[in-house]
Amino acid sequence: MSSITVSCPACKSTLKMPNSDFVGKKARCPKCAHKFVITLPPTVEVPEEAEIPVFPLAPKLGQAARWVPDTSDVPVAGTAAAESAEGLTIPELEAGAAAGLFPSGPDVLPFPDLSVAAGGTSVTSSVGRKGKSRPVGSLPGTRRRSNRAAWISMVITGLIVLGAGIFLLLSDRDGGDRVARQPVRENVEWQKENAEQTASNSSAELLSPTKGSPIPLTHIPFTPHILCHLRPAELWSENNNVMNEFRAMLSDLEIWLTDQIRTRARFEPQDISELTIALNFGARMAAPDVALVVRLRERQTSSDMMKKFNGRLRPDPNVEIFEAEDFAFLVIDDRTFVVAPLELAEDLPEYKRGEALASPDMEPLLQKSDRERHLSVIFDLNILDSHREDAFIPQLQPAADRVLFWFGDQIETISWSFHLEPTFYMETLVRNTSASTAQRVQRFMQVQLDRLGEDMLGLVSRMQPATEGSRQIIGRFPAMLQALNVGTSAHVGPGFARLVTLLPRKAAANLAAGTLMTWNQSLLTNFEDESVTKSGGTEIPDRVADRLKMNVLIDFRRTPLQEAFGFIGESIKTEVSIDGDALKGAGFTQNMPQTMDMGSVTALAAIDRILENYAKERDPLVLIVDEKQKKLILSTKTKSEADGLQPYDTKGK
Repeated sequence: MSSITVSCPACKSTLKMPNSDFVGKKARCPKCAHKFVITLPPTVEVPEEAEIPVFPLAPKLGQAARWVPDTSDVPVAGTAAAESAEGLTIPELEAGAAAGLFPSGPDVLPFPDLSVAAGGTSVTSSVGRKGKSRPVGSLPGTRRRSNRAAWISMVITGLIVLGAGIFLLLSDRDGGDRVARQPVRENVEWQKENAEQTASNSSAELLSPTKGSPIPLTHIPFTPHILCHLRPAELWSENNNVMNEFRAMLSDLEIWLTDQIRTRARFEPQDISELTIALNFGARMAAPDVALVVRLRERQTSSDMMKKFNGRLRPDPNVEIFEAEDFAFLVIDDRTFVVAPLELAEDLPEYKRGEALASPDMEPLLQKSDRERHLSVIFDLNILDSHREDAFIPQLQPAADRVLFWFGDQIETISWSFHLEPTFYMETLVRNTSASTAQRVQRFMQVQLDRLGEDMLGLVSRMQPATEGSRQIIGRFPAMLQALNVGTSAHVGPGFARLVTLLPRKAAANLAAGTLMTWNQSLLTNFEDESVTKSGGTEIPDRVADRLKMNVLIDFRRTPLQEAFGFIGESIKTEVSIDGDALKGAGFTQNMPQTMDMGSVTALAAIDRILENYAKERDPLVLIVDEKQKKLILSTKTKSEADGLQPYDTKGK
């Protein structure tokens, strides 16, 4: 039988017995001299077939292999030899074994050491089946203890890792809580400015005389690049003096529009309640596709429609499509039909209940449109610029180029609309490009409008109208534009700039006449010999000091210093260089916010106002005018003296 290990009930010392024959006998602990009855310790059976691998963290236990003889000669409980050993102490048992009281022989090893194995866990040997021994390292008991130790080691390691993870998690959460608990500094000025812009835009929306829904894209057979929405029945009304006067001032343009509506829509303008015109540009140097959605005032029968269209009915039982010599007509209902090119006739059935997909650039402005206004035009400026040869006849292209260039490169899409009653109301929504912002576009449009009258004066001064009446109207046109500028207010909306114009009712007819006559005269005028710049016709002085006397519109609201000087330099067409090292040495940054509303002032006055804010600093800012390189330099007093540069007197003393 295998050896057993028992514990002293008093001191818990571990005692090793050679076999279980001493179970039930009295023994005395050699450490504390306590007498106790030897009993078997409880055992836990572990299935041997599910051998669990031992990981490197748990080294295998045991010692070198030893051989144990067959136990057939060991005294058995109940025999005389066993009874003679009853009541002996552990030393007496050892002495008896040495004196030969127990059997011995060449195949029997001495009685194992029964001394206290303080902290020891080794096992000496075990007897195999049929009296044959086997190495201790392969004993089932040893494997069970080794596996148990391995599992204990794995559990301890897992607990350590889990504890470390929980500690790190709690530390991170505490750190996040500390960051979250830190007070957040609110930008009160920015919030105030944002609230003012929102309130101003909301007030501007309330000025609209109409409250209609957005212009629909239903039944349009392509994505529009230019969208025009009219209310012909109101504009061509014979009983409205305002409309009659307005159309009369349009002159040839009114005749052309009337003819186009009759040709394409087959109805008189007075019979059409709403007319939506869509243009789509395809390949370069190709005419754009034009489609119309016509909504009539009165219901029409099928026979009336057939007579108007004068075309062949396509054999399609689901839709009514008439193909004439010039256009295809899709009947939606007894008041609505679509006019499209003949090559789109096969695609029209899909749009009887469908809706065109708006371009991402036009969609925001389309949602802000109003179908109840007399006229609305929405267009993509970039596409129109790239297809201007296709959109305008050769005679119109020079003037069209000037108009497109006037809007600059910060604008992406434009929505322009007006309503003639009860007063003249005009709204322009300008959406900025990704490289700009709505605030910058608002300031840019304010500057452009402020210059418009002066720029137009430089143009009309070179015109030579043929009649006295035309000369008077064209000569007054710059003053009309200045009045329009005075009646226009600029606002910032969500993603666009809003310009709202309110003028007396008669101003619409005067502006229409002045615009049309000036436009027609510009087609007859040769502007190639005049020296103009890209600013729109204003001559730029050669000296930088003279450019500083040009007017600019200043309305900065927490505008960074670098951007403010860039705006002024762009307005007077002069490069501005900021000495970053000089500003850094004096404790300044290029992002210092500038807030001022000065209106239209000279560039020199605007720069002086900025420099005045830092005049009391240890090393104030100064302006340097470099006439040789035609540029302005922003530096500090100390750095300019070190560089041998003379600061410019912005006070003009």
